[in-house]
Amino acid sequence: MDVTSEDNGPGGAANGFVLGVLGASGGVGSTALATACAVRAAAAGREVVLVDAHPWSGGIEIMAGTDATPGLRWADLQGVRGDVDPGRLIAELPAGETGFRCLSWGPHPPGSMPPGPDPVLAAVRAAAEVAVIDLPRPGSRHQEWWSACSDIVLVVDASVGGIGAASVVAEAVSGLAGLVLRVPAAIDDGDLAAALGVPLLARLPVDRTVARCLDRGRAVASETGPLAEAADHLLAGVLPGLRAA
Repeated sequence: MDVTSEDNGPGGAANGFVLGVLGASGGVGSTALATACAVRAAAAGREVVLVDAHPWSGGIEIMAGTDATPGLRWADLQGVRGDVDPGRLIAELPAGETGFRCLSWGPHPPGSMPPGPDPVLAAVRAAAEVAVIDLPRPGSRHQEWWSACSDIVLVVDASVGGIGAASVVAEAVSGLAGLVLRVPAAIDDGDLAAALGVPLLARLPVDRTVARCLDRGRAVASETGPLAEAADHLLAGVLPGLRAA
């Protein structure tokens, strides 16, 4: 489907806030947290798009409850060049139950090098108040995605290996906004924040509502639970205007 602009003029202004959620290591729940942030920000009345920049991880649209919903995926947008019409793009993305839109890879990862964020992300940012990106860890083209974010939060497992990985990744991220700590954790919150040099924004416990939501085909954090609460804390830290909502 053609989502390019009908004229050759410049696209909309890139005014939206882009929140990147980055796992310091595998299996820390960054995809679930990114999805929860999209769900909760949309529930607070914001225009939100959840973006999958992690093509080989799989599962974000299952987390979002949009896997059976028709609409554009990244595979439909590969090869898009020039200006992308923000309104047309957003209207064609699958919609989650709280109204957010989801741009995912679906069940089929790219067979070759995946595209970078532009021009598609520029259109998302022009159309949505908030874009939440499930970021790739260091590797091919990760800096393109990292540099496209307004703020990045790092999800950390407080094991010896997890903290070691977090220290390496934190050093590589410019302007890291804060941490989300998987709990239970043996390390003190303040000690972790001091060690990595960034504030702790939220704690992420095990959440039994996640499995229930997935079994019912619903977006994670669509039910009240620790994941939704962690997303609320995180959003209030990086987007203070959501606190009142």
